[in-house]
Amino acid sequence: MAQNQIIPRSEKQSGGDQPDWTTLLARAIDDITRIMQSEIRLVTNSMRTILAEQTDRVLGFIASGVLMVFGMMCILAAAILFLHEYAMLPWWQSFGITGLALLAIAIAVRAFSMPRSKTSAIT
Repeated sequence: MAQNQIIPRSEKQSGGDQPDWTTLLARAIDDITRIMQSEIRLVTNSMRTILAEQTDRVLGFIASGVLMVFGMMCILAAAILFLHEYAMLPWWQSFGITGLALLAIAIAVRAFSMPRSKTSAIT
């Protein structure tokens, strides 16, 4: 009958090198916490890098856009001045011709940039 006796917890023999469940659970939680912290640091660093690269691209795009606008304004002013000085046209005619030319260019660009509709062959 000695084999069927319940041994109280204080009298259980435990292997000296096997930790109990609470220690294992504490280690598992600690490991998961460390992994999560490392992942958060990695995501934060990669997001900072990506954000810095995108900011540089956007600033470059804006700067080049502003420079293009000013360049086009200078070309426009040169065309108007050319028509006034060398073609001996009054200022209003120089501005009008340049405006009409820009309007024609804008219409042409709009016409060529519109998506083509797919027409099916009628049989």
